Amino acid sequence: MKPKKTQRSALHFPAVPLREANRRAGKHHKIVSDILSDLAKLDPHSAIKIDLVKAGEKKADLRAALLRAAKKQKLSLATSSDEKHLYVFRSPARIEHRETVPAR
Repeated sequence: MKPKKTQRSALHFPAVPLREANRRAGKHHKIVSDILSDLAKLDPHSAIKIDLVKAGEKKADLRAALLRAAKKQKLSLATSSDEKHLYVFRSPARIEHRETVPAR
């Protein structure tokens, strides 16, 4: 008996190499990485001023994306804003103050 040749059925969707498929970056990836890069170069007493019109982003969406990225990198950031600008700066490290109760 001859061995059966298995015939592959045609794909329903096109195939691509994994290096092309595994490129997950959100729509705010570029601006967020630029902001974090600039922030790393600043002294602790300065903020980055982002013109929201030029950035083409909604303030809330950009702020959320930025804070998510900072959380992943374990950075402590703070933001402030007005009608036209978003200000981003490093927030001071939070120190929890615990009162010690004397032992009796």
